[in-house]
Parts: sequence; structure tokens; C-alpha cells
Amino acid sequence: MHLTTSSSLFGILAMGLLPAAASADPSREREPTIPLLSVEDAWHALPPVEKGSGQPLPSWARALAGPLPRTTAALLRLDFVHRTRNPIDPKLRAQMRWVAAHANGCAYSEAYALADARRAGVDDAAIGALTKADYSKLSAGEKSALEFARKMTLESSKVTDAEFSELVGHHGEGNAVAMVLLLAYSNFQDRLLTCLGSPLESGGPLTPVEVVFAPSATQSGMLAFPKSKTTLGKPTGKDLIDDDPEWLGVGYDELQEKLERQRSKTTRVRVPSWEEVVRGLPKGFTPSRKPVRIVWTLVCLGHQPELASAWETLMRTAGAESRGKLDRVLSQGLFWVVTKAVDCPYCMGHCEMNWEVAGLTKPEIAERSKALAGDDWSGFPPDEQRVFAFARKLTRSPATISSEDVEGIKRDFGIDRAVNVLVYASRCNYMVRVSNGFQLSLERDNVFFDYYSDAPTQAKPAPNSSGR
Repeated sequence: MHLTTSSSLFGILAMGLLPAAASADPSREREPTIPLLSVEDAWHALPPVEKGSGQPLPSWARALAGPLPRTTAALLRLDFVHRTRNPIDPKLRAQMRWVAAHANGCAYSEAYALADARRAGVDDAAIGALTKADYSKLSAGEKSALEFARKMTLESSKVTDAEFSELVGHHGEGNAVAMVLLLAYSNFQDRLLTCLGSPLESGGPLTPVEVVFAPSATQSGMLAFPKSKTTLGKPTGKDLIDDDPEWLGVGYDELQEKLERQRSKTTRVRVPSWEEVVRGLPKGFTPSRKPVRIVWTLVCLGHQPELASAWETLMRTAGAESRGKLDRVLSQGLFWVVTKAVDCPYCMGHCEMNWEVAGLTKPEIAERSKALAGDDWSGFPPDEQRVFAFARKLTRSPATISSEDVEGIKRDFGIDRAVNVLVYASRCNYMVRVSNGFQLSLERDNVFFDYYSDAPTQAKPAPNSSGR
């Protein structure tokens, strides 16, 4: 569980910014797992700035600026966009953010959400009711949004079509999309903060950091990935990870059946055309050179281009900065573990596609998936066995991640590679929330060959759009 330092936490309580009901267990407090740079040194490490340099930085940015300066720049923009540009009413947005943070056991995010709520005009009585889960004085639309926030955080695969339709009825399709993206970001951020052990800043929570980096700071275009030569070892029957009965409850064959059912699903929101997506993209964001047929991309960029392009920029930048530090096959293995942990067939299908793009054959993909779905991970190197178990734990119960867990990743991978692993494993929890929230229709062919290739292609209609 992420917690603030004692002095910071008690200071917030004293100022009335964090009700006692939302405070975390002081016995769980710990130091940052990644060393923090000073604010001055962090700005020096970050890419060139055109406007806004020198202001206070959140502790997570001071941890990441050294090993991942470009990714940190993209993250600062993503955080600013969600806290200031997300079209959801600011009061409701902050309350939804608190519900997600509380469900994830992330006290840092709880404090920030309440500070944002107060700035938006939420009074003490409403905050007290929020922290007690008392929604009796809220409108039907507000109650629907907060219940959606909790369910998307704890059991996103169980959100029903009727519940999502109710959300759209209250808030409209565009705002419902924004809510899904907000909760996806929340579940990514809370896990990353937990991994970093981010302490609340002196004088925090801070206001959103508005900064304009030079265009070269982040990755604007798509990147192709080299083929991997990774192979799976022969299982010995003795792995390093304790067996998990719940994990074994759904085997490989049933997972493949779920993938097939996902191919026949109708996406819960309208799937825009690529031409529509391109027309709505914000200035400065570089689209793919060829039409994209990935339903995830069309829905997010089509309905909420500013929020989605900020996330896409983060993914491109993190991908570029992690080259040589995070193997493509391993990263998709981490993603696969996350998809199974939250029951996300759409993203599991994308893992299979990306393994194929990375150079694995279909039999090799099936072999790897069967191994991960089972209770014998001995065919994987010891460090990969441990990091898969870490990703599963982080996904299922982020509040239980300890400093010792993160230290184990650092021992196995070294601090630079470990930071990339922590960011990526947390990042996967964004992707699955989007896919489960919209119940995206899984594409029947491998749409990532076009996505990462310069070969010419012809656009095809997105499958199973609801057509609304």
C-alpha cells in the first residue's frame, strides 16, 4: 500500500484536507523505492522546456526524471490533462478519482483527489459523505458514476452492458468514454505510485504542473520493433512460485474460448472511422502513416482525442526509452499475466498478436500462453518467474505490494531496467480497464502488423461497431 510519510500525512489531517476515514495505516508507511532527485536536479534531468520550468514537481516525477526523463515529461502532460482538461465535471471527476484511489489503497492519490475536489468547490460535508461511501444526497447520475468508478477499479470485467448504458444515459457517450479513460489512468497511476513508494510532497498536494516541453521531448511518431530471439525453456516441473488455486481456475482452453467470444462482441460505444479520428486529432500529435484498424485506438482517439493522444504519446515515449532495457517478448508476457488476472480477453488477444509481430510462431505463442496459464513456470528464467508473480500481485491487490517486493525486482533487473518494468506492469492496468470498460470487439486478424509496418495497406471497417 502506498502511504505518505508520517509528518506529511498528519499535516494533511491537521489542515482538514484528508478526513480520518481516508487516512492510511501508519504501520504501512515506507520510504521511496527509487531515489528522489531534488526539484532543481529533476528539472535539469528532464528534456528542454519551452515554458513552465522550475516549479515544484511531484515526488513521482523526481523519482522517474533520472532513469526515464522523456517518459516523465509525457507523464506530467498526461497528469495535467486528466486533472484539468478531462470534460467530466471537476467535482465529480475528483470524487471518482478518490473512489478509485481508496479502492486501490493509495493514500497519495486519495490526498490529491480530495485537494482537487476542494479546489473544484466540494464542501466538507460532501467530502465526509464521500469517504463514508454515503451517496444518499447525490443525484442518480453522480451515484452511477461513483459506483462505476469502484467497480471498474475492483472488477472491471463484471461491469454489465446495462450499467454502462445507464452511465451513458446520465452523462452522454463522450463523457462516459472520458470516465473510462480517467479510471484507466487512475489504476495505472495508483500502481506506479505504490511501486515507487511516492511520499506526499512538503506543502502538497501540488496543483497540476503546467509545462510545455520542446517537441523533441516526447516520441511523436510510431516505432517499429526488432524481432526477438527469445525462446521458452523446457519445464523442469519445479518453479520458484507458489501455486495459486485461483489462477488455475481458468485454463488455456477456456481462455481461448473467451477470446473467440470477444471477437463476436459488439463494442459498447460507436467505433469511429480512421478518417474521423484523424480529423479530430489535436495539433502536434502525429497519427500513424496508415489507417489504423485497432478498435481500442479508434474508440479512444475518436471520442476523446486530447485524453487519448496524451496516453498514446506516453506509450510511444516509454517504448522508445525502454529499448534495450525491456525485451518485447517479456513485456508482452507481463501484459498477458495482467490480462488473465483481470479477465480481459481483448488485451489477451492483443498479447498474442504482439508476440507474433515480435517473431514468435503461433505454436510458440500457444506454448507460452499455456505455460503462463498453468502452475509450472519453470520454463521461464528465474527473474521472469518472479516478475510475472509480481505483476499478478500488483494487478490483483496493489495495496499489498511492499518495498521488499520492489527490491526483488531491482535485484533481478538492476535499477534502470527495474524502473521500466514497474512502469510497464502498472501501464498494463490502464489498457485492460479501457478494454473491459468498452468491451471492445477483438479483431479477427493481426492488426498490429499494419500498425508497426511501413508496408502499404488498405483500410477495413472496424468490426462489430454498435453504429450509434
